[in-house]
Amino acid sequence: MDNKSVTIPKRISGGEDLVVVRRRDFEVFARWREEVRDTLAKVNRGRKEFRARKTRVQNSPRELI
Repeated sequence: MDNKSVTIPKRISGGEDLVVVRRRDFEVFARWREEVRDTLAKVNRGRKEFRARKTRVQNSPRELI
């Protein structure tokens, strides 16, 4: 791993701290973030339906039939 240090001028960063990562690392992170959003949306939808009594609680897979 090549550890190079670069200073980014504050006028470019707007005074904020910046982090530079490899594109492939960012793409992996972006996919993970999208999966997390999707999962949380499903969980929230399930909780909403549970509160609205639109779900049934089953004790075993046999009860689904």
